[in-house]
Amino acid sequence: MTMATATAQKVMTDAHNRIVRFHNEREQAAAARRPENFVLYHYTTADGLKGIVENDELWATSAYYLNDSTEIIYGYQLIDEALEMWRKKVNPRVDSMAGGLVYTLQRQFGHDYPKRNIITPIYLTCFCEEDNLLSQWRAYGQTGGYSIGFRVLSEGIVYGLKPEPSVYSARCVKVEYDRGEQLRRITELLDFMVPLVDGVQVTEAIRSLDPLSPDGFGRLSGTIAEILMDESVAFKNPAFAVEKEWRVVVRSRELLKQGTDDGDHTKLQIWFRTSRGQLTPYVRMIPSRSAFPVTGDGKKLPIESVHCGPVGDRVSTAMAVRMLLDRYNYKAARIHSSEIPLAF
Repeated sequence: MTMATATAQKVMTDAHNRIVRFHNEREQAAAARRPENFVLYHYTTADGLKGIVENDELWATSAYYLNDSTEIIYGYQLIDEALEMWRKKVNPRVDSMAGGLVYTLQRQFGHDYPKRNIITPIYLTCFCEEDNLLSQWRAYGQTGGYSIGFRVLSEGIVYGLKPEPSVYSARCVKVEYDRGEQLRRITELLDFMVPLVDGVQVTEAIRSLDPLSPDGFGRLSGTIAEILMDESVAFKNPAFAVEKEWRVVVRSRELLKQGTDDGDHTKLQIWFRTSRGQLTPYVRMIPSRSAFPVTGDGKKLPIESVHCGPVGDRVSTAMAVRMLLDRYNYKAARIHSSEIPLAF
């Protein structure tokens, strides 16, 4: 028996809302994770510090052009692995909605993803929990490294900073390195969302609606893929655990709209720099222009401090940084110098 269109639409809306509520509850729990003193540190070179302060902007680099270009692929492969584990555990019928959903998600996140040349724009700005970390100085210190402290609130929505492209939104996430925990988090999502799509009412509603209906199967599978994507961008290979990374993830999100979409009349503000002999895309993170507790009035970047690395003369280095910060109205930012005995 075919379900009436209005009834089917209501069933699908209810199912979608349950998935979104579940996602929001997990997001609220994650917001309890806060960096110490609400500060995270961005390591950079002297040129990077100069550009950030002078231009009031941070760069979020395309995830496919980072030093470790496999970072995003690692998360996708983990989702693919979790989907395969879930499929073998539950063994859904091939003609079931659960089976169809798992197949759809495996096509989106599966092992052949890079071969299909489908690039989902994702941009990252990387931070660290510590401002004086030896492994980071080894990476940046030879040319005069600095760690810039930025005031944040917690994991979740970014305050004090915003992406320049108005159709993008930014989330701050703490990177998870433990593989067992990564798989647990994905499996927790699948255990809730896939059976919901496979329910009797939802199945009947999907089959009653036009396959191209905006309320149909595509809406649910798209929302679930969106949630899995947001989960996976916080995952990194355990070998990098020493980095103690947090990251701001910038991308277009259906579940977290920001700004307006004018039908592509305004060109997307994507910029390019050269790195290792190739073009590297990035977007600019700029002051939010809105006041928030901890992060300030939003007119300038929420810079709390600058820590000078263990290279060069400490006094002259700190003096130059103080002059730079004062010149561009970051007079409240504190300056520290690393005491780590590091030689190259």
